[in-house]
Amino acid sequence: MGSNPTIKDVAKKAGVSITTVSFVLNRRSDVAISEEVKKRVLAAARELDYHPSAMAAGLAGRRTRNLGVVFYLEDNVISNQFYSFVIEGMVKEAVGKNFNLLFSYVDSAYGGYPSLPQIVREKNVDGVLLVGRSEPKMVADIQERRIPVVAVDNYPELPGVDTVQTDNKQGGILAVDHLIQLGHKQIGLLTAPGGRPSLEERQEGWKAAHVRNNLAASKDLVFQCQNLTFYEGYAAAKEILKKQKKTTALFCVNDEMAAGVLRAAREVGRDVPRDLSVVGFDNITMSNYTDPPLTTISAAKEYMGKVAVDRVLEILENRELHPKRLQAPVELIVRQSTSKP
Repeated sequence: MGSNPTIKDVAKKAGVSITTVSFVLNRRSDVAISEEVKKRVLAAARELDYHPSAMAAGLAGRRTRNLGVVFYLEDNVISNQFYSFVIEGMVKEAVGKNFNLLFSYVDSAYGGYPSLPQIVREKNVDGVLLVGRSEPKMVADIQERRIPVVAVDNYPELPGVDTVQTDNKQGGILAVDHLIQLGHKQIGLLTAPGGRPSLEERQEGWKAAHVRNNLAASKDLVFQCQNLTFYEGYAAAKEILKKQKKTTALFCVNDEMAAGVLRAAREVGRDVPRDLSVVGFDNITMSNYTDPPLTTISAAKEYMGKVAVDRVLEILENRELHPKRLQAPVELIVRQSTSKP
């Protein structure tokens, strides 16, 4: 067998017909094929590193001029105001460099080769941009196929992966320093469960600002939502504001939750900013139109998308480049949701 395996090689290795291999790899749901046979075919294709679309088009060794943008189905990345601007930056840069973007979802439970995005299995992309979060094993499986990966707003726990991030810790420091300078000493943090490095770094910034100002960063002032939505911020804030009468300020790890806090404060009779100061993070469009307009940390969102595309193209040209951790700058935007306590 030569260096480029064929569908005939896969069929022989799996002990099935060429037609069966075609049905399995094209996910034909109208044909009855047992799970055991499917597993054999997929295992054979994986072991032989067979990719039907690339082979059929004769594209082995040539550029597709496609980049894959991969994210998790449940993260609602396209509708998220932060990531929509990141993706806009990707689109503009890719078009300017004569590349296409192919979008693909993955499920949270990574199951190996069959769970890889189809655009990766078939080598229909020259590089992959992983948005929001990523499974280290999936990253490793993509890299094994000689496809460069750049993680955007996430850090895979894996050596040798380029990343593009917001300067999250510095953003947390700017937010809390601002509140401390106004005179606040009981500053709560509203965040989401662990596993998201960007949120953990924002919490590190919250803590670091306390330390440098000789204030205690009490764990009792760290509050968690289930996810990063308006409703979760609203529901959590209603409970916090009823129980934590001494809390005079809240730093929220994103603007959507912060907007929910503003709604909850109004409903429980806490005036913003007279009774409660609120700071968000991301500077999404909505933050300029909340009531009151939201003080927030502005992240260079389109810049992140641009830099991510540039970096994956750099790796394509030179596979020997050392991995980089690139950071987008942040800025404090002061509006009407913060004041002296």
